Amino acid sequence: MENGEKKKIRIKIAGNIFTVLSTEDDDRTYAIAETVDRQIKEICASARTSVTGAAILSALNYCDDLKALERDTASLKKQLAAYLDEITRLKEEMDSINREAGRLRNDMEIYRRRLKEQSTHSDEPVSSPSGPVRRSVSSVESEEAADDTSDNEA
Repeated sequence: MENGEKKKIRIKIAGNIFTVLSTEDDDRTYAIAETVDRQIKEICASARTSVTGAAILSALNYCDDLKALERDTASLKKQLAAYLDEITRLKEEMDSINREAGRLRNDMEIYRRRLKEQSTHSDEPVSSPSGPVRRSVSSVESEEAADDTSDNEA
């Protein structure tokens, strides 16, 4: 019903007619009344108790269900909070990884530019942002020859 406006609805439970005020639509109110009526009739049939006793047992059942739902809701809220915390942690980790990837891309671009600039000078070492990376083939061959000579002298 719109604007929280209450209206009177007549319902029948356990042979008794009640007029209730409700902001819900009529169909929902009738469905609730039918459920309560059915449960009271079932309790009366199985427990051989009065309508009053059945109404009290029905109320206890509904209160028990409500408490179980409240407990489940609290548990789900805690679980949701844990998931949200994990999402936040993962997002922060992803941001950190993205920053690192960006830094590595920048380093790689610097290295590529230096490599391109120095490719015409094959005897000069190519420097990366963190230091020399490769030596020319001729300098490696000279060092290997020197190593071979020192091994033969021993």
